[in-house]
Amino acid sequence: MTSKLKTRYLTGTKENNTHSTFILLNAGAGRRTKNYGNKCLIKYQDKKIIDHQIDAIKKTYSHDVDIIVVAGFMALNLLQKLGNIRIIENIQYETLNIAESMRLAVNASLKGDVFFIHGDLFFTPSFIIPPDKHHIYIPVDKKNRMQKDEVGVIVEETLGDVKNFAYGLPIKWCQISFFPSTSFEILKTALNNVDKNLNSFEVLNYLMEKPYHMDIRYFESPKGKIKEIDSIRDTK
Repeated sequence: MTSKLKTRYLTGTKENNTHSTFILLNAGAGRRTKNYGNKCLIKYQDKKIIDHQIDAIKKTYSHDVDIIVVAGFMALNLLQKLGNIRIIENIQYETLNIAESMRLAVNASLKGDVFFIHGDLFFTPSFIIPPDKHHIYIPVDKKNRMQKDEVGVIVEETLGDVKNFAYGLPIKWCQISFFPSTSFEILKTALNNVDKNLNSFEVLNYLMEKPYHMDIRYFESPKGKIKEIDSIRDTK
């Protein structure tokens, strides 16, 4: 079902100059959850997943940040629940994949550092602190905190580089990615040209290929906590 809203932009564009934009990807229908709703609104521990995410962002980055939530399924419900958070609607969430949500959000962002975060993740702040702000980074999990059937990565451990994203690999991608401001224009161009039916890990593979040749590095958070909430059962 497509929203009856007349615009993709549910809340206004932020005008002030921000250092970082955090894009929370929440357009999916959450069909694996019993409530068949927005997974980011599931309560985990003492509050909703999205509240955990926003708290982690604000705790980690004391400077002014822009937080964008990309909504699709039940977009009005998210708008009512999230208050002052900026929301963009992906009206094609049923026919296109997460690449379209990434494109819409980057096109609505000011130039700067960009973080993409899947909307169903609980994580502690260390997962959004890349080693430096000069390279593209993703956090990875080598301690079986992510589920076994999630996307993994092939890495070059000597250089700290990611070679490929794919299913069935032991080292798991934590579904967060960081792009420094120096890569913003290339990222924006790539997302406006990518196949909008791609999933997020397929977009990352695309960015590493011709003509963009983006180098993606990885880092670990050995003591941090991360959990993907795919269903109510995962909150127990």
